Amino acid sequence: MTVLAVVPARSGSKGIPRKNLRMLDGKPLLAHQIETACAADGVDRTIVSTDDETFAVAARTFGAKVPFRRPASLAEDDVPVIAVYEHAMEYFDEHETSPEYIVGLQPTCPFTTPKDLDAAIEKIEATGCDSVVSVAPVEETHPYRAYTLDGDRLRGFEDVTVDEPLQRQDRPDAYGLTGAIFVRHRSVLEEWAGEDFALGEDTRAIVQDEAGRLDIDTPFELRIARALCQYDSPEGDDIYSP
Repeated sequence: MTVLAVVPARSGSKGIPRKNLRMLDGKPLLAHQIETACAADGVDRTIVSTDDETFAVAARTFGAKVPFRRPASLAEDDVPVIAVYEHAMEYFDEHETSPEYIVGLQPTCPFTTPKDLDAAIEKIEATGCDSVVSVAPVEETHPYRAYTLDGDRLRGFEDVTVDEPLQRQDRPDAYGLTGAIFVRHRSVLEEWAGEDFALGEDTRAIVQDEAGRLDIDTPFELRIARALCQYDSPEGDDIYSP
């Protein structure tokens, strides 16, 4: 086995209790990334790392393996998800075939496509880089539109300076991590000291579309995702004409 896909799904989410079991388009949230991984040509094994038996049953129902129960020590709020990927890698090193690449797929990003995932895997294999992450263009959070508050006084960030306001089309392109896809070479996890995001020195990117960047952390974002799944406008791209 070369590529191991890990979907982390702990039971203790706070913003939306038992979030990964919430229904979206007729299936639990965690099922969407499982199905993406199972449909990707570049993934050899898809597993779910969970501390909860109901989550494990759901994972198996939609095609993932659950070869171990995540230790309680790795299911706390303050545990970095990288430690979960590291634990999965070490399990396979000891019990099965060691993976060369570990793919992290957040279940809160349900609109990831197999095409995007395969593109990320192909890129890390072709370039020999340390990691590949998914990104998307940012507008509302563009650095030129970001500020800090000094009390109630609005201030720009010191390292972002422009001589005059720029229209959207004149700004330099900016991208943010979507959180949907992280592909890492195993050496990055082996060398991880718990102090960074374990991306290594050479990180490449694949660009997702607007839906792909939706990361569900709040009830509002879950409602947006459900609306996207239900949206089927007969108007298409028509434009009103008086």
